[in-house]
Amino acid sequence: MPKYQATLLIELKEGILDPQGRAVEGVLRSLGHPVEAVRVGKVLEIVFPAETLLEAEEKAKAMGNLLANPVMEVFTLEALKELP
Repeated sequence: MPKYQATLLIELKEGILDPQGRAVEGVLRSLGHPVEAVRVGKVLEIVFPAETLLEAEEKAKAMGNLLANPVMEVFTLEALKELP
């Protein structure tokens, strides 16, 4: 069965306080980088079997829905590729 690699990006929804992002923002500014805003998220790379690219996409989206907290987070399927 073919293997696929999905890259999921999980971020806080707009309007949700991001204390980790604020801390990184403060550090960057104190080091002389004039940043306007920083948001911190998670990147997950998941390798799994699937019969087709369509099935792999469906599985990746299902995993994103399970891993992201729907109250505070959104996920994006950033990349999906078949592995050799």
